[in-house]
Amino acid sequence: LEAGYTSIQDVIVGNTNDIRLYQDFARNGKLKVRLYTLLYLNTEEQANQMAATFKPESTGLFTFGGWKLAMDGGPAPKTVLMYDKTLNMSQDSYPYFDQETLNRMVSTLHNTGLQVAVHVSGDKGIDMSLTAFEEAIRKNPRSDPRHRIEHGLWPTDSALKRMQNNKIILSAQPQWITWHGDSYAEVSDQKTMELILPFKTMLNMGIPVAFGCDVPASLYQDPKYAFSGSVFRRTQDGVILNPEEKLTIQEALKIHTMGSAYASFSETTTGSLEPGKFADITVWSHDLYTMPPA
Repeated sequence: LEAGYTSIQDVIVGNTNDIRLYQDFARNGKLKVRLYTLLYLNTEEQANQMAATFKPESTGLFTFGGWKLAMDGGPAPKTVLMYDKTLNMSQDSYPYFDQETLNRMVSTLHNTGLQVAVHVSGDKGIDMSLTAFEEAIRKNPRSDPRHRIEHGLWPTDSALKRMQNNKIILSAQPQWITWHGDSYAEVSDQKTMELILPFKTMLNMGIPVAFGCDVPASLYQDPKYAFSGSVFRRTQDGVILNPEEKLTIQEALKIHTMGSAYASFSETTTGSLEPGKFADITVWSHDLYTMPPA
Protein backbone atom coordinates (compact mmCIF):
# COMPACT_ATOMS: atom_id res chain seq x y z
CA LEU A 1 0.00 0.00 0.00
CA GLU A 2 2.81 2.40 0.88
CA ALA A 3 4.40 1.77 -2.52
CA GLY A 4 1.17 2.78 -4.22
CA TYR A 5 -0.12 -0.55 -5.48
CA THR A 6 -3.86 -1.14 -5.75
CA SER A 7 -3.51 -4.59 -7.37
CA ILE A 8 -0.83 -7.23 -6.93
CA GLN A 9 -0.07 -10.61 -8.45
CA ASP A 10 1.50 -13.31 -6.31
CA VAL A 11 2.57 -15.73 -9.02
CA ILE A 12 4.58 -18.14 -6.88
CA VAL A 13 2.33 -19.14 -3.99
CA GLY A 14 4.19 -22.09 -2.51
CA ASN A 15 1.35 -24.18 -1.09
CA THR A 16 -2.42 -24.52 -0.92
CA ASN A 17 -2.54 -23.39 2.72
CA ASP A 18 -1.32 -19.94 1.66
CA ILE A 19 -4.03 -19.81 -1.02
CA ARG A 20 -6.63 -20.51 1.66
CA LEU A 21 -5.06 -17.89 3.92
CA TYR A 22 -5.42 -15.32 1.15
CA GLN A 23 -9.05 -16.40 0.74
CA ASP A 24 -9.69 -15.94 4.45
CA PHE A 25 -8.16 -12.46 4.37
CA ALA A 26 -10.42 -11.55 1.47
CA ARG A 27 -13.55 -12.87 3.21
CA ASN A 28 -12.70 -11.14 6.51
CA GLY A 29 -11.93 -7.75 4.99
CA LYS A 30 -8.22 -7.92 5.83
CA LEU A 31 -7.11 -7.86 2.19
CA LYS A 32 -6.57 -4.25 1.12
CA VAL A 33 -5.45 -4.74 -2.49
CA ARG A 34 -6.82 -6.77 -5.38
CA LEU A 35 -4.89 -10.05 -5.44
CA TYR A 36 -4.34 -12.48 -8.32
CA THR A 37 -2.53 -15.72 -7.52
CA LEU A 38 -0.80 -18.63 -9.26
CA LEU A 39 0.10 -21.85 -7.44
CA TYR A 40 3.71 -23.04 -7.86
CA LEU A 41 4.13 -26.72 -8.79
CA ASN A 42 7.37 -28.71 -8.43
CA THR A 43 6.64 -32.06 -10.07
CA GLU A 44 4.52 -33.68 -12.76
CA GLU A 45 2.74 -35.72 -10.11
CA GLN A 46 1.83 -32.56 -8.23
CA ALA A 47 0.62 -30.93 -11.43
CA ASN A 48 -1.62 -33.89 -12.23
CA GLN A 49 -3.06 -33.96 -8.72
CA MET A 50 -3.65 -30.22 -8.40
CA ALA A 51 -5.16 -29.94 -11.89
CA ALA A 52 -7.66 -32.64 -11.00
CA THR A 53 -8.56 -31.60 -7.46
CA PHE A 54 -7.63 -28.00 -6.61
CA LYS A 55 -10.31 -25.52 -7.57
CA PRO A 56 -10.29 -22.68 -5.03
CA GLU A 57 -13.12 -20.19 -5.18
CA SER A 58 -12.30 -16.61 -6.11
CA THR A 59 -13.88 -14.29 -3.57
CA GLY A 60 -13.92 -10.55 -2.97
CA LEU A 61 -10.52 -9.06 -3.79
CA PHE A 62 -8.98 -12.54 -4.22
CA THR A 63 -8.71 -14.34 -7.56
CA PHE A 64 -7.12 -17.71 -8.24
CA GLY A 65 -5.64 -17.50 -11.72
CA GLY A 66 -3.84 -20.79 -12.32
CA TRP A 67 -0.41 -22.36 -12.25
CA LYS A 68 3.30 -21.57 -12.07
CA LEU A 69 6.24 -23.72 -13.21
CA ALA A 70 9.98 -23.06 -13.45
CA MET A 71 12.52 -24.06 -16.08
CA ASP A 72 15.78 -22.48 -14.89
CA GLY A 73 17.32 -20.43 -12.10
CA GLY A 74 19.22 -17.16 -12.30
CA PRO A 75 22.56 -15.52 -13.13
CA ALA A 76 24.06 -15.54 -9.63
CA PRO A 77 23.94 -19.34 -9.15
CA LYS A 78 24.96 -19.82 -12.82
CA THR A 79 21.71 -21.60 -13.65
CA VAL A 80 20.33 -19.53 -16.54
CA LEU A 81 19.39 -22.07 -19.23
CA MET A 82 21.26 -20.74 -22.29
CA TYR A 83 22.31 -22.45 -25.51
CA ASP A 84 25.83 -21.19 -24.86
CA LYS A 85 27.00 -23.18 -21.84
CA THR A 86 30.37 -21.42 -21.88
CA LEU A 87 28.74 -18.33 -20.38
CA ASN A 88 29.49 -17.99 -16.68
CA MET A 89 25.82 -17.54 -15.83
CA SER A 90 24.93 -20.80 -17.61
CA GLN A 91 27.71 -23.12 -16.48
CA ASP A 92 25.63 -24.98 -13.89
CA SER A 93 22.32 -24.72 -15.75
CA TYR A 94 19.98 -27.59 -16.57
CA PRO A 95 16.32 -27.77 -17.60
CA TYR A 96 14.15 -28.36 -14.55
CA PHE A 97 12.04 -30.64 -16.79
CA ASP A 98 12.91 -32.35 -20.06
CA GLN A 99 10.87 -31.21 -23.07
CA GLU A 100 8.46 -34.15 -23.06
CA THR A 101 7.70 -33.81 -19.35
CA LEU A 102 7.24 -30.07 -19.65
CA ASN A 103 4.90 -30.56 -22.61
CA ARG A 104 2.74 -32.96 -20.62
CA MET A 105 2.64 -30.71 -17.55
CA VAL A 106 1.75 -27.57 -19.48
CA SER A 107 -0.94 -29.44 -21.44
CA THR A 108 -2.44 -30.83 -18.22
CA LEU A 109 -2.54 -27.39 -16.65
CA HIS A 110 -3.70 -25.68 -19.87
CA ASN A 111 -6.62 -28.10 -19.99
CA THR A 112 -7.94 -26.77 -16.65
CA GLY A 113 -8.90 -23.59 -18.49
CA LEU A 114 -6.59 -21.51 -16.32
CA GLN A 115 -3.39 -19.57 -16.95
CA VAL A 116 0.06 -21.18 -16.99
CA ALA A 117 3.21 -19.18 -16.24
CA VAL A 118 6.82 -20.35 -16.44
CA HIS A 119 9.77 -18.81 -14.60
CA VAL A 120 12.56 -18.76 -17.16
CA SER A 121 15.34 -16.34 -18.13
CA GLY A 122 17.64 -18.04 -20.65
CA ASP A 123 17.16 -18.30 -24.41
CA LYS A 124 17.09 -22.11 -24.43
CA GLY A 125 14.69 -22.24 -21.50
CA ILE A 126 12.41 -19.69 -23.15
CA ASP A 127 12.32 -21.75 -26.35
CA MET A 128 11.49 -24.94 -24.42
CA SER A 129 8.69 -23.13 -22.58
CA LEU A 130 7.27 -21.77 -25.83
CA THR A 131 7.35 -25.25 -27.35
CA ALA A 132 5.27 -26.53 -24.43
CA PHE A 133 2.79 -23.66 -24.77
CA GLU A 134 2.48 -24.24 -28.52
CA GLU A 135 1.93 -27.97 -28.04
CA ALA A 136 -0.80 -27.41 -25.43
CA ILE A 137 -2.56 -24.83 -27.59
CA ARG A 138 -2.32 -27.08 -30.67
CA LYS A 139 -3.81 -30.08 -28.85
CA ASN A 140 -6.57 -28.10 -27.15
CA PRO A 141 -7.23 -24.71 -28.78
CA ARG A 142 -8.61 -22.31 -26.21
CA SER A 143 -9.89 -18.82 -26.61
CA ASP A 144 -7.37 -16.36 -25.14
CA PRO A 145 -5.36 -18.51 -22.68
CA ARG A 146 -2.80 -15.73 -21.98
CA HIS A 147 0.02 -17.98 -20.87
CA ARG A 148 3.04 -16.17 -19.45
CA ILE A 149 6.81 -16.09 -19.47
CA GLU A 150 8.05 -14.76 -16.13
CA HIS A 151 11.28 -12.73 -16.48
CA GLY A 152 12.30 -13.87 -19.99
CA LEU A 153 15.52 -11.87 -19.86
CA TRP A 154 17.17 -13.15 -23.04
CA PRO A 155 14.63 -13.98 -25.78
CA THR A 156 15.89 -14.58 -29.32
CA ASP A 157 14.30 -12.98 -32.39
CA SER A 158 12.63 -16.29 -33.22
CA ALA A 159 11.26 -16.52 -29.68
CA LEU A 160 9.72 -13.06 -30.02
CA LYS A 161 7.94 -14.15 -33.20
CA ARG A 162 6.60 -17.24 -31.45
CA MET A 163 5.38 -15.12 -28.54
CA GLN A 164 3.71 -12.79 -31.02
CA ASN A 165 2.01 -15.66 -32.85
CA ASN A 166 0.68 -17.24 -29.67
CA LYS A 167 0.01 -14.04 -27.71
CA ILE A 168 2.33 -15.14 -24.90
CA ILE A 169 2.72 -12.49 -22.20
CA LEU A 170 6.13 -11.35 -20.95
CA SER A 171 5.93 -10.50 -17.25
CA ALA A 172 9.15 -8.55 -16.67
CA GLN A 173 11.09 -6.54 -14.13
CA PRO A 174 12.81 -3.64 -15.96
CA GLN A 175 14.37 -2.40 -12.73
CA TRP A 176 16.76 -5.33 -13.02
CA ILE A 177 18.41 -3.50 -15.93
CA THR A 178 19.35 -0.75 -13.48
CA TRP A 179 20.17 -2.90 -10.49
CA HIS A 180 21.79 -5.95 -12.11
CA GLY A 181 22.76 -4.92 -15.64
CA ASP A 182 26.44 -4.57 -14.80
CA SER A 183 26.62 -7.96 -13.10
CA TYR A 184 24.69 -9.56 -15.98
CA ALA A 185 27.32 -8.20 -18.37
CA GLU A 186 30.09 -9.71 -16.24
CA VAL A 187 28.64 -13.22 -16.41
CA SER A 188 27.59 -13.19 -20.07
CA ASP A 189 28.96 -11.50 -23.20
CA GLN A 190 28.17 -8.60 -25.52
CA LYS A 191 26.12 -10.70 -27.94
CA THR A 192 23.95 -12.00 -25.11
CA MET A 193 23.47 -8.55 -23.60
CA GLU A 194 22.12 -7.34 -26.94
CA LEU A 195 19.13 -9.64 -26.36
CA ILE A 196 18.17 -8.41 -22.90
CA LEU A 197 14.53 -7.38 -22.44
CA PRO A 198 13.77 -5.77 -25.85
CA PHE A 199 10.73 -3.84 -24.65
CA LYS A 200 10.32 -1.43 -27.58
CA THR A 201 10.60 -4.27 -30.10
CA MET A 202 8.01 -6.28 -28.20
CA LEU A 203 5.70 -3.31 -27.97
CA ASN A 204 5.99 -2.71 -31.71
CA MET A 205 5.27 -6.40 -32.38
CA GLY A 206 2.13 -6.32 -30.24
CA ILE A 207 3.50 -8.80 -27.69
CA PRO A 208 1.69 -8.32 -24.37
CA VAL A 209 4.06 -7.01 -21.69
CA ALA A 210 3.46 -6.58 -17.96
CA PHE A 211 5.74 -4.93 -15.39
CA GLY A 212 6.17 -5.92 -11.77
CA CYS A 213 8.75 -5.94 -8.99
CA ASP A 214 9.26 -9.65 -8.11
CA VAL A 215 9.62 -9.33 -4.36
CA PRO A 216 11.34 -10.74 -2.38
CA ALA A 217 13.98 -11.28 -5.09
CA SER A 218 13.82 -7.50 -5.58
CA LEU A 219 14.52 -5.52 -2.42
CA TYR A 220 12.41 -2.52 -3.43
CA GLN A 221 8.89 -2.72 -4.78
CA ASP A 222 8.21 0.90 -5.70
CA PRO A 223 7.00 1.23 -9.33
CA LYS A 224 9.36 4.14 -9.94
CA TYR A 225 12.22 1.67 -10.30
CA ALA A 226 10.42 -0.16 -13.11
CA PHE A 227 9.80 3.17 -14.86
CA SER A 228 13.45 4.14 -14.49
CA GLY A 229 14.74 0.81 -15.78
CA SER A 230 12.53 0.79 -18.86
CA VAL A 231 12.84 4.50 -19.73
CA PHE A 232 16.60 4.98 -19.21
CA ARG A 233 17.96 1.39 -19.47
CA ARG A 234 20.99 2.69 -17.59
CA THR A 235 22.99 0.48 -15.26
CA GLN A 236 24.48 1.66 -11.99
CA ASP A 237 27.81 2.12 -13.79
CA GLY A 238 26.12 4.39 -16.33
CA VAL A 239 26.05 1.92 -19.23
CA ILE A 240 23.02 2.25 -21.52
CA LEU A 241 21.83 -1.22 -22.52
CA ASN A 242 20.38 -1.19 -26.05
CA PRO A 243 19.15 2.43 -26.18
CA GLU A 244 16.87 1.63 -29.13
CA GLU A 245 14.76 -0.40 -26.69
CA LYS A 246 14.01 2.55 -24.37
CA LEU A 247 10.35 3.25 -23.63
CA THR A 248 8.69 6.59 -23.04
CA ILE A 249 7.32 7.19 -19.55
CA GLN A 250 3.83 7.02 -21.06
CA GLU A 251 4.54 3.59 -22.55
CA ALA A 252 6.03 2.36 -19.29
CA LEU A 253 3.06 3.64 -17.30
CA LYS A 254 0.59 1.93 -19.63
CA ILE A 255 2.46 -1.38 -19.39
CA HIS A 256 2.63 -1.21 -15.59
CA THR A 257 -1.10 -0.51 -15.35
CA MET A 258 -3.06 -1.82 -18.35
CA GLY A 259 -0.37 -4.34 -19.33
CA SER A 260 -0.33 -5.87 -15.88
CA ALA A 261 -4.13 -5.81 -15.70
CA TYR A 262 -4.24 -7.70 -19.01
CA ALA A 263 -1.82 -10.29 -17.61
CA SER A 264 -4.37 -11.10 -14.89
CA PHE A 265 -7.49 -10.98 -17.10
CA SER A 266 -8.67 -7.85 -15.31
CA GLU A 267 -8.26 -5.18 -17.98
CA THR A 268 -12.04 -4.65 -18.18
CA THR A 269 -12.28 -3.77 -14.47
CA THR A 270 -8.91 -2.27 -13.45
CA GLY A 271 -5.75 -0.79 -14.95
CA SER A 272 -7.25 2.54 -16.00
CA LEU A 273 -9.78 5.05 -14.73
CA GLU A 274 -12.84 5.02 -16.99
CA PRO A 275 -16.58 4.41 -16.66
CA GLY A 276 -17.51 0.91 -15.60
CA LYS A 277 -14.22 0.11 -13.88
CA PHE A 278 -13.24 0.09 -10.22
CA ALA A 279 -11.92 3.46 -9.09
CA ASP A 280 -8.70 2.02 -7.63
CA ILE A 281 -6.44 5.06 -7.56
CA THR A 282 -3.05 6.17 -6.35
CA VAL A 283 -2.14 9.87 -6.13
CA TRP A 284 1.49 10.63 -7.04
CA SER A 285 3.39 13.80 -6.23
CA HIS A 286 3.97 14.61 -9.92
CA ASP A 287 2.08 14.22 -13.20
CA LEU A 288 3.75 11.23 -14.82
CA TYR A 289 2.58 12.33 -18.28
CA THR A 290 4.18 15.78 -18.19
CA MET A 291 7.09 15.65 -15.74
CA PRO A 292 10.66 15.22 -17.03
CA PRO A 293 11.46 11.50 -16.74
CA ALA A 294 14.55 12.17 -14.61
